[in-house]
Order: sequence, then C-alpha cells, then structure tokens
Amino acid sequence: MTRIDKYTLDRLRNRGLRLTFDCPHCQGTKLELRGPAGPGLDGVTCFKCKAVVVLDGLSLTVIREVARPSEG
Repeated sequence: MTRIDKYTLDRLRNRGLRLTFDCPHCQGTKLELRGPAGPGLDGVTCFKCKAVVVLDGLSLTVIREVARPSEG
C-alpha cells in the first residue's frame, strides 16, 4: 500500500522549512527563505540587486510504501 501526504505552504510555515537558492534576478547572491526564526516565507530582498523575491506557492509531496499486514 502506498501512502501519499501533501504538505502545503501553510502547513510548512512552522516546521523549520528552509529554502536556499540563487537570486533569480541577478544570480549573484544566495537567498534563504525560512520559517518564523528568520527571513519569513513571505519574501526576502536581495542585498545585491534589491529585488524582492516572494514565495507564492509550494507544496511538498511525500510518498511512502507502507507494509501490508501478512496474510494467514
């Protein structure tokens, strides 16, 4: 049996999610979006080119195989 769980952005907000990526505009610096402890998931400003990067949608899908009960 396969179990599929979907985690939306709202559910991930307080779970320690961290996304690190190059600035999509200038590609000259690393940006990081984190949960409540740091720059929020609502947006971050690139210190090099001053572009504002906002995460407007995300969901993670986790697929796990669950062992079936043995028959007999």
